[in-house]
Amino acid sequence: MEGAPGLMPSPVRGELEYLVLALLMKQPMCGTDIIRTIHEKFGLLLSPGTVYPLLHELKRRGLVEFERGGKIKRYRTAEGMEEKIRGLLEGYISAKRMVLDFLESSG
Repeated sequence: MEGAPGLMPSPVRGELEYLVLALLMKQPMCGTDIIRTIHEKFGLLLSPGTVYPLLHELKRRGLVEFERGGKIKRYRTAEGMEEKIRGLLEGYISAKRMVLDFLESSG
């Protein structure tokens, strides 16, 4: 339901990859930490069924890796990929600014 308290608005789903990468650039996190941090910062309630497939996809693409500590997997940016991830984030920010500038000038 769009707009219901605690539920993620659908436009944000396309931004999760960038949010997760930005969080992992700051520090390694397990999936639960990612869910909690996004909920605290954005009021978005993510399910594990949203976060873990994204983490697996980012790992498949070589952008993140994990280490296992007991039952917990802590994800971090993959060694040597920090510059590529910074480029992805900067490109996303630049594209978002262009869209926002256009929308503001159209109103």
